[in-house]
Amino acid sequence: STFATPSIWDIETDRGMTRLKLKTEQDIRRVSSEALLITDANGIQYLIKNRKTLDKFSKKVLDRFM
Repeated sequence: STFATPSIWDIETDRGMTRLKLKTEQDIRRVSSEALLITDANGIQYLIKNRKTLDKFSKKVLDRFM
């Protein structure tokens, strides 16, 4: 919803569409050089195995928070 926290993200997962609330930038952590772990306001964790496979807009959003 914004490029600042807190923000609401509509995302597509391997289990369908969902909405998450990102409280702070610290809720996005690098697991490896390409993998990220995002924890939402409810404590649910989302793993991005390879951020290089994301679309251009998604990469732009993630780069703003990292």
